[in-house]
Amino acid sequence: MKLRLASAAVAVALLAGACGDQSQAVATVNGVSITADFMASLRASYRGSINVATEGFRTDLGENIVRVAIAQQAESEFGITVGSDEIDDRLANPPLRWQGLFVELAADEDTTEAYSRTQAELSILRDKVSAELIRREDGFIDGVVTDSPQDLTAGCMRHILVDSEAEAEAAIERLRAGDEFVAVANELTLDTISGGEHVGGCPVAFGALSVPVARAATTAPLNEVVGPVQSEFGFHVILVEQRIDAPGVADLTADPAFYFPGAVLSSFFTPWFNEAVRGSDISVAAAVGRWSTAGLGIVPPGE
Repeated sequence: MKLRLASAAVAVALLAGACGDQSQAVATVNGVSITADFMASLRASYRGSINVATEGFRTDLGENIVRVAIAQQAESEFGITVGSDEIDDRLANPPLRWQGLFVELAADEDTTEAYSRTQAELSILRDKVSAELIRREDGFIDGVVTDSPQDLTAGCMRHILVDSEAEAEAAIERLRAGDEFVAVANELTLDTISGGEHVGGCPVAFGALSVPVARAATTAPLNEVVGPVQSEFGFHVILVEQRIDAPGVADLTADPAFYFPGAVLSSFFTPWFNEAVRGSDISVAAAVGRWSTAGLGIVPPGE
């Protein structure tokens, strides 16, 4: 939640003066303290004294309030804990879905190792809780395997997009007569992606594509022209060059967070997250602001 900066009078307050010594709590979550000392460890710019009245500090503190709240709920509900060795491994070998985050953190000179470790813990908690929630949803994994295998399939695909079925059929005739796919695509396609490029990269998660195209790509014979496939964008002629087939029920059950796309994980995790945080007893030092249950963030003093 984006919050406004505090007034100038509050903005000059420093943690050491406003909140007492650095070991004092700046927030509590269900009786567990988040101390000024801990917050000072998160950023190079916090060393010495911290201006608690900035949006940046409130955001950092809010993130850690959330981290503590979901860690408590994850342990209470599922017996989930995150060990130091797991955090070490996440930082050293982040899954592809998290690599961008940790590359960004490593490039930020203001973030410390302690900050990166909190983000690693959050990412692990999200993965573990999402996995438990998916496993708990009766029939969900079986249903995806049966009804929506394209959501878990990836591959390398080229396509030609045209306005009409007749144009697509004409393109298919040319291709089957021996014309090169890339040349025909570059001549005809209405898409901004040229025929020389793979749609969405190589590989691309088919679940990220238009549903009719994704379904066709999931079952198309490799290196054979398929179409016409009608979508909301027009008519497609597709060529699947490589495919990573969907995992089975056993693999999905063992590690849902590895296989399911982020949108699916979020659809399970977000409602649980909101309930876990809103159900927590959270207080914030008056010099920092007050906790907003509605907004799940810290509101500046006086607002």
